[in-house]
Amino acid sequence: MGLRIFSVVGDALHFGGRRMETIARVAWLPIVLSLIANMVALFGYLSVITGRAITFADVPTYFQAQRELSRLAARGFENSPDAMWMITGGATLVQAMLVASFMAPLIRYAGLGEKPAPGFVRAPFGPDQLRFLISSAVSFLLVGLLVFGPLAGATWYAMTYIAEAMKETLAAFPDPDSLHTIELTTAGATLSEQGMAWVFDQALPAAFVAPFALAFWAILFVHFHPKNRPAASGRGNVWLRGLASFLIAALLLLGGYFLFAELMLTQFRSSAIALNNLFGLASLSPFELTSLREGLAFILNSPTGRVMFFGVVSFFILNYAGLRLYAYPGVAVCRKSLAPGNTLKVTRGWDFIRLWVIVSIISALLAVVQVVIINQLMFQAVLPSIWRSLLSLTAVSTRLVNSGVTAEWVTPLFVWIWNILKIVVNIVWSFFSFGVAAGLYGRLYRESEKGA
Repeated sequence: MGLRIFSVVGDALHFGGRRMETIARVAWLPIVLSLIANMVALFGYLSVITGRAITFADVPTYFQAQRELSRLAARGFENSPDAMWMITGGATLVQAMLVASFMAPLIRYAGLGEKPAPGFVRAPFGPDQLRFLISSAVSFLLVGLLVFGPLAGATWYAMTYIAEAMKETLAAFPDPDSLHTIELTTAGATLSEQGMAWVFDQALPAAFVAPFALAFWAILFVHFHPKNRPAASGRGNVWLRGLASFLIAALLLLGGYFLFAELMLTQFRSSAIALNNLFGLASLSPFELTSLREGLAFILNSPTGRVMFFGVVSFFILNYAGLRLYAYPGVAVCRKSLAPGNTLKVTRGWDFIRLWVIVSIISALLAVVQVVIINQLMFQAVLPSIWRSLLSLTAVSTRLVNSGVTAEWVTPLFVWIWNILKIVVNIVWSFFSFGVAAGLYGRLYRESEKGA
């Protein structure tokens, strides 16, 4: 029996909701410390950029500080890269340790029923937390460095050398009757005149990327081998599996290619509108694209478009590898060992698709509730009018006992309470979200141990 989608999703959501008290007890201090670490890093960045200590006396609000950093970050990394990267590395390490301090015990609670140690002021870091960090890093680094790194490097150098070859200066003799008339040109211009530019523009990049596309097809072909599908019998139909996996791979790669091209076109058009509004430019070529077909042709024939297929292939290969290793942190923490155990068993055969559906459902649900329901519907549409009414009633009440003058403390008090309320609600939702993640890791560990 494979992964049951709604059972796994329900189990993860149930753990996040039913164990909310324990989750809050274990996670509140690390999350608060994480917020403080973020704030310290933010003002550290600004201090490095400006060359002096920046505090709330200089930038009164956290959100204003964020806006200033987004505006000045490029300058900081250009002028003081060592200090900026040191802050980035330190903040990342602190954040990772704080997250591990509560995720490890919550995963063991969800997977083994082992309740976290008592106490409200706890941010432990021990072997379980270290295993969580290492297993998470291994799954990320294995996918990102061992798979994407060599692929990206090879593609970068190949495309660079092709571009250099196209710029190579050649001697042309425009007058065949005179060898003294010499005109300097490039290989690219010569091939364009001969109608052969497609060799370097399309054929060579396509030939270079083709093996990686075939590798993606091979991954799908091997993944759905009958031995990886418990319900399958015998060797199966090899030709049918090969054809089906080829069609799936082709549809995914071509669909992703044209989707990315359309996204690029949308970005180009947005840039054109912004430039036109800002400078009043009469012509925005090549941003001035009159039709979707013309825009796609421009993008697909551009240097960026020619290497974009590599990005699409990498995207699917990386996501495949990442999803195969998705259960590894839960397995490592619950087994108290960095050995992979039965990690890959969770995503054998069709369970790979089922896990993708499970992760997509949970991610979409958490995002919709936090972004749309909590922060847009509740805090922008419904509650503000109620809060303004309470503010008005309180202001009127103070006028009755203050000679018709509204007390000065009313507005600041309501503003502070309103912002604290928004912060608390989002932190409580983060408790639930972390609990759901721990519940999913715990359930995947139990699925990996079935029949072991």
